Amino acid sequence: MSSTNFRTLLAGPGVVIQSGSLSFRLYSDVPMVADGVHHLYHHHPVITDGFADFSVQVTPPRSLRRWLGRQVRFRHNGASAFLPLPYAQALPLLEWGLNWCVYEHVHDRLVLHAAVVENDERALIIPAPPGSGKSTLVASLCYSGWRLLSDELALLTLSSGEVEGLCRPISLKNASIGVMREFAGAEPFSPTVTDTIKGDVALMRPPRESVERASTPAKPFGIVFPMFVAGAAPFMKELGSAMAFRHLLESAFNLAVLREDGFGVLADLVERCRCFQIEYGSLADGMALVQEIHELGKA
Repeated sequence: MSSTNFRTLLAGPGVVIQSGSLSFRLYSDVPMVADGVHHLYHHHPVITDGFADFSVQVTPPRSLRRWLGRQVRFRHNGASAFLPLPYAQALPLLEWGLNWCVYEHVHDRLVLHAAVVENDERALIIPAPPGSGKSTLVASLCYSGWRLLSDELALLTLSSGEVEGLCRPISLKNASIGVMREFAGAEPFSPTVTDTIKGDVALMRPPRESVERASTPAKPFGIVFPMFVAGAAPFMKELGSAMAFRHLLESAFNLAVLREDGFGVLADLVERCRCFQIEYGSLADGMALVQEIHELGKA
């Protein structure tokens, strides 16, 4: 589908995009959103009708804000979820809004603030706070043969503890944008948006192979808590299940809703996974540490 036809669809009836185990119906009359989604979700299944888990819009406000200062709003089921943002930030706003939809409304799975990648049918969960280098590490792994399940939100089923895929674009910030452009080339990227609350932001399209396998869940074998420190020597430390559980509690969005079921999934996760803390001063060192953990998991 051409970008012109996609703009027309998005501004008219909208489209339904399947993103792993979830789908969303999107409407937007903002050209940069249409062009960005057309590029970043190029490999995703797109239909013009059918069921969707979420119905979202990115449009100018229905007020003077539409003309004064050029702003856009994110709406879920017709209701505004956030304050308006500058018009130029419309594409990142869509991705932030979709994250909000998942962690606020998905309560039949445990939702962790964590990335997930898979290799040899074994998933590695990577929780980390902002600024830790998580997304840069994940992007480099999924463009080096690992499968991306999610950059931002891990969905664990309550029955089996498997991780379901989301496989949406990877959000990169500030210096990480240039690092990954050199690593993977410029073609998978959206334009860089400057001066957001998170600094400079660019979105990176997931590889086709990851998107095509997004509906296939994976069994976790390991959990890695990464931290990038410029110039640091590579360091790896295995964590006990109690320490890993405590760290993961800080990453769980919906434990208050799931209660005993959620705690049970989390406890089972740390018991059957090897858990590591890693520190590294270069992307190559970080990838090497992850590969070492992957090999240890085979033992």
